[in-house]
Amino acid sequence: MKQFRLGTAVKITTILSIDNPDSVKITIEDPSDIEKVSSASMTKEADGIYYYIWQSDEDDDDEGQYEATIKATKGSYTALSKIVFEMIE
Repeated sequence: MKQFRLGTAVKITTILSIDNPDSVKITIEDPSDIEKVSSASMTKEADGIYYYIWQSDEDDDDEGQYEATIKATKGSYTALSKIVFEMIE
């Protein structure tokens, strides 16, 4: 599992197997299941590759495991993936 220091920017990248999705959104939850990011649009880096940069807050965010849920949609098709990472001091 990747670790990042509190107060740093975290780049979350995903590779999709669907061409030209209608939308790619990300939700990030902290160790207490509180949403830090809610259905934010991810940025297209290249065909099938999307990323989101989340700036953690050294004072307001907690140590522990965070979960990013990525939701890609194309028409009626929806794909979900999860990425888990750890924030440390």
